[in-house]
Amino acid sequence: MIIPPMLNTAIKAARRAATIINRASFDVSLLKVSKKSHNDFVTEVDKAAEDAIIDVLKNAYPDHAILAEESGASDNLHDENENVWIIDPLDGTTNFIHGFPQYCVSIALQQRGIITQAVVYDPTRNDLFTASKGAGAYLNEKRIRVGKRDKIADALIGTGFPFRDLDGLNEYVTMFKVMTEHSAGLRRPGAAALDLAYA
Repeated sequence: MIIPPMLNTAIKAARRAATIINRASFDVSLLKVSKKSHNDFVTEVDKAAEDAIIDVLKNAYPDHAILAEESGASDNLHDENENVWIIDPLDGTTNFIHGFPQYCVSIALQQRGIITQAVVYDPTRNDLFTASKGAGAYLNEKRIRVGKRDKIADALIGTGFPFRDLDGLNEYVTMFKVMTEHSAGLRRPGAAALDLAYA
């Protein structure tokens, strides 16, 4: 597997963020946690991990724009950007602060409006998912493909529920019931990027 330079930079950035996350996971009770809104948390770890990612990316590609979960858009982000890095430094923050080991670092590169490189790194399992447009997807440098199940009755379904606005919760619970009755199982682990990677 030949790793493109931009993907290699994203991997380096994800691993640097994971070092910060892993260190903090030893005693999450010491972390400063604040609420962005109902059921939406941010920690000092999210911010430190994001800063580490941005540092790696900016050192390698100083002219690239950044759209990040915590710090928002970089000053040079505009509609005409050729290269935009999209960052979620800790997808699954609620899981992290509760000691549930289902969270990850997610980094993607959008070039001329199209995602061309992506990294999802699970620091608890040391699982590295990577993908490059036209070159397939990999887990720890081994090629992966979407499963061959083509019937819902045979499929294990990953999902998520809105956690900020709970107005439609009754409808979601009804859908959850129907899908549970008609599939091999339904999971809601709480880290969307990992859910997508495992698909």
